[in-house]
This record gives sequence, structure tokens and C-alpha cells, in this order.
Amino acid sequence: MVMAYLSWGQSIIHSLLETSQYLAWPFYFYLVGNNFKVKTVERIIIIYGLLYVVLFFFQYANQGMVLFGKPLYGDEWSEDRGVIRIIFPGAGIFILAVFIALTKVTTTKTYVWFWVLILILGIVIPIMQVTRQFIAGMLLVYLYHFMANGKPIIKYALIFVVFLVGSILVNLEIDSIKGVLEAGKNDAKLGKNYIRVLAAKYFLEDYAPNDASKIFGSGAPYWGISSVGKFNERLADEKGYFLSDVGIIAVYAMFGVFAVLGFVIIWVKSFTIKLSESFSYAKYYLWYILFTSVTWYSVYYYHYIISTILALYLFQKGIEHEEKKKLLKKISTKMKLKITEYI
Repeated sequence: MVMAYLSWGQSIIHSLLETSQYLAWPFYFYLVGNNFKVKTVERIIIIYGLLYVVLFFFQYANQGMVLFGKPLYGDEWSEDRGVIRIIFPGAGIFILAVFIALTKVTTTKTYVWFWVLILILGIVIPIMQVTRQFIAGMLLVYLYHFMANGKPIIKYALIFVVFLVGSILVNLEIDSIKGVLEAGKNDAKLGKNYIRVLAAKYFLEDYAPNDASKIFGSGAPYWGISSVGKFNERLADEKGYFLSDVGIIAVYAMFGVFAVLGFVIIWVKSFTIKLSESFSYAKYYLWYILFTSVTWYSVYYYHYIISTILALYLFQKGIEHEEKKKLLKKISTKMKLKITEYI
């Protein structure tokens, strides 16, 4: 808020209104302080994930009017890539619910049919939204999980099924699949002239109005209302540059170097800290936002903030679970040694 005022003259009121969506972050400390049970948090995520599914299909059946979320860029339905696209708000909680289901499939023997159903929806809904980052992110996590945790025969079968289904889908006349493939081909041809590459270069090198903003960021713009909000709106209209298209670079542009460093630390820990398989979904979610942070707003947008907080809390609980296991193992070893000495 301070940087938006100093760098762009955005009023504190406008900054408060725009920044309010990011004020959910302290909720993480509330969760830690109250030590909520893992099962309770998992159930809440699954319930809201299923609610997302119901509301998504309701919106899909009632196209032409935005029923949920703000009717601005990224929250609306549009005719694009050969289909009606509905970029539905709240995807973060759905994604986390899907990764919980993915973990449960290989770690539990109860309600397998239920978890498999959620996994199917985890592929169907991204394809219906025709969002490449969404589709690729989910498929990569699915593939990694089954390759890492499945038996050898399951791994070979999975590779075969992926190639078979992929070949069939590519050759079928499905509008959403064709739209994704055509968009990918067109973007690949553009290379350095791809609009998101140009936008990333601009927000990285030219967006900050002064040296202080290059370190601490320029603040969150109140779209179309404040001075910087109007500037960003013109950038979008005249050049097609959107902060929401450049992911982690948008975090840098708005919140500076230290915010990016914070995410880097989180991602490094997600790869280096070993968790029990039952907590794998937490790191899968963090990997997903890492993968999509290059050209998508999942790393910072309000659609994802609460789910990111929940994933971090569950990741922390996974760390604590591992520490307890090590402590119990250490105590058990000492007791065995004492018994041996006594005998």
C-alpha cells in the first residue's frame, strides 16, 4: 500500500480495497495457533471442492451471465478456442481437493470409488475450461504420483494408457481438445513475440517507476479506478499486457523481491523436506502453483490464496508428523538398548 502511494499516487483507500484480498495470509498463523486436526481440514477442503464442482456445472448450464465471482478479466465466460470457456473462480480449493483424492487413492482402502470420481473430475473440468496450464499441471502431478507410488506393472500400464488416451483424444473431433492444441501451436510459432513473453519482459524491466519499486514492488493496482489501476487497464487494452498472465513476475512487480524470495523458499522446502505419503497432496499443490506460476495467476490471485494457506498448514503438519516419527523411533531405540543392557 505504501509503495502504491509513493510510486503511483494510489490512495490508501484504493490500496486497502485492492489489498484486502491478500489479508487472508494471517489465517495461516490462526490455524497453527489453534492446531486444527488434519482430518478436519481435509474434510473442509473436500466439501468445498465438491461445492466448486456443483457450482461450476451450474454456471456451465447457465452460460451468458456471470453468476459467481467478479465479471472482470479472468472471471468470465467467453467464446474462445472453439468452445465456451468458463474461467470459474475458486479453482484453488478444487485443485487441493483433487490432490487429496489422488493421495487417498494409494494410501487408503476405503471409499476408493469416491476418490477416483474426484480424480476424473480433476481432468474433465480443466479440459472443459480449455486452460492449458490447468490441464498440464494436473496431468503432470497425476503422472508423477502414480509413477512414484505405484507398483512396476501399474507404472508400465499407466505409460501405455497415457499414450493411448492421448493419441485418441488428439484424433477425436472434440472442440475443447482442438482448441487447446491449436492455441499451443499458434503460441509456439510466435516464440519471443508471444504476448506473455513480451508482457513478462515489460513488467520485469520497465513497469517499476523508480528504483525503490524495483526492490519493494509497486503495490497492487486498483483496476480501472486508481491512477495505477487506469494505467494497467490501458496496458491491457492497448498492448494486451496483463499482470495475471505473468504469474511470479506479477508478484515481483506488485510486492517486490522479498515476496518472490518467500515463494522460492517455500518451493525449495517442498522438494527437499521429506513427508509421509499421506501428506503428499500438500507438496503437490505447492508444485502445481510453481508450475503454473510462469504464465498464470495461481501464485498470488485471490482464487488461490486460501487454498495455498491450507496447503502450507497441512505441509507444516506433515513436517511435524515426520518429526514425531523420528522422535518415537529414537525413544524406542534407546529403550531397546537399555533393556539389552539390563538383560
